[in-house]
Amino acid sequence: MISEKENLVNTILYATDLGLYGPYMLEHVGDLAKSHNAQVYMLHVIEPLGVFADAVLETYITDDSKAGLRENGLNEVLVAIRAKVRAVFEQDLKDYDAETRWLKDVHVIGGSPAEVILTDAEAVKADLIVIGSHGGAKEMSTPLGSVASKVLQLSPIPVYMIPTATDRTISYHAVTSL
Repeated sequence: MISEKENLVNTILYATDLGLYGPYMLEHVGDLAKSHNAQVYMLHVIEPLGVFADAVLETYITDDSKAGLRENGLNEVLVAIRAKVRAVFEQDLKDYDAETRWLKDVHVIGGSPAEVILTDAEAVKADLIVIGSHGGAKEMSTPLGSVASKVLQLSPIPVYMIPTATDRTISYHAVTSL
């Protein structure tokens, strides 16, 4: 049995794509952090370059330039993105007069989103992962986006998933009849 002073949620990893629903998600994260007196690590994942971008780099950039770009350029880009993510976060919170003492750090990491989320959650010893889901469009058969689905399936840590799709009109009967 848990005593009143023990808290199951001390550290929250909030994974964001900085999308349209960022302010809405921040309200949830802030409420969770305050109600549990928890600290929040905010994570934004930068996906690897696609095939087209790789082909452009191969065609137009020398090997030396590519090596320099990978060593220095990527780090500079990640630092700039981190600053931008923090600024967006603070602006979103200012819009509804919330305090940010619960924000521990902002992480911007490159890689496959679900893998990075799970790895970073383990690294910060998160007790809860907060993530949005972008699934649920009319033509989709599932209300979960691919990243949220993978995190939910593979996470040993509890996941608080916030539905963020604009159209959730799929009827229960249409989904269950698939």
